[in-house]
Amino acid sequence: MLSYNLNGEFRISQWQCPLCGKIVSVNHYDPTDFDDDILLIQVRGLGRGKGFEVAEKYSLLDGDNPELLDLISDRVAILYDLLYEDIEEEHEDINDFEEDIID
Repeated sequence: MLSYNLNGEFRISQWQCPLCGKIVSVNHYDPTDFDDDILLIQVRGLGRGKGFEVAEKYSLLDGDNPELLDLISDRVAILYDLLYEDIEEEHEDINDFEEDIID
């Protein structure tokens, strides 16, 4: 269902992370507070519907799970290409132009 503000303008309230698929509120997304790390988190249940707590955190960058790190690396490479493909093509066009001038 589409959402509109009081002025009748289209409003986006959620977005889906292209890396993990999690749906996040646009209003509450603030990556400035994120750690520059990939954490594996082990949780422990509190029992009978009482939720869970974080038992331990591990950095995936320590090399304990290379298969998962490879999956994430491959996905990030695809996302990087999607985000910067146009910029790189423009840069290549400029380099071609400079080579033509030099020749």
